[in-house]
Amino acid sequence: MSDITGNTIANDVATNNCPRCGAAFTCGMEAGLPACWCAALPPVEGIPEVVGIGCYCPNCLKMLLRAAGAQPAGF
Repeated sequence: MSDITGNTIANDVATNNCPRCGAAFTCGMEAGLPACWCAALPPVEGIPEVVGIGCYCPNCLKMLLRAAGAQPAGF
């Protein structure tokens, strides 16, 4: 299995569930990768819904970034 950046993930088990939509997804850091897919996105400071809640799935994080005016590259 690979993450969205092409890094190989050690197993096929999702490491997280999105607190916003409930989707299962893999955090690269929790899967033992040197980086996570989210590291390629703009920082999330200033997005009130994100602060202190945890990790969002790729779809929800992209949506929140776009709503805040950020343009995630490659998404």
